[in-house]
Amino acid sequence: MFIELVDALRCPNPHEESWLVAASTRMEFRHIVDGTLGCPVCKAQYPVRRGVVDFRRSAAGDGPVPWHASADETEAARIAAFLNLTDRTGFAVLLGGWSTHAPLVRGLVETPLIIVDPPDGTEGEPGISVLRCDGPIPIAAGSARGMAIDGGGVERVASAVRATRAKGRVLAPVSVPIPDGVTELARDAAMWVAERGTSTSALVTLHVRRG
Repeated sequence: MFIELVDALRCPNPHEESWLVAASTRMEFRHIVDGTLGCPVCKAQYPVRRGVVDFRRSAAGDGPVPWHASADETEAARIAAFLNLTDRTGFAVLLGGWSTHAPLVRGLVETPLIIVDPPDGTEGEPGISVLRCDGPIPIAAGSARGMAIDGGGVERVASAVRATRAKGRVLAPVSVPIPDGVTELARDAAMWVAERGTSTSALVTLHVRRG
């Protein structure tokens, strides 16, 4: 887990968002290889093993079963283009089957990647951080510049959209309905790409001062 991306992670338990505290027992090239992430609100602890952060709250092995895709250079180029990964700023997230293309995407762009629930046996490597979860995507609201979602239920899709910043890109297979909060930009026979809408602030009451 790339140490500079820890600030973007959030505890998946139902309470107010809070950053996580990292304690590493082994690091390589600014990546936490083994250690723990702790939540200061609910005191939950999430292990980091071989570069993979495990946010699963149920028994190990439970959680979404990702659809599988073979790594493909053409698909990797499409992902990079559709998510508009033109520089190294921010980070992008690939869920489930999209994650198999991550090494090829990193070969094309400098944008750091977080992959969520990749196939079993996947480990972290420079430029690619790995998370496993069995609920909402444990990433801070509005923090990802791009998000490739894989379905997995209404809660998972909604949390993925919420984690994407305003004007960020959201990519999904055509089997996934367009979620609330995004506007479709284009689609083909395999996938669609959309843009995350801007969030509106709460109404502010104005008081007129007289006299």
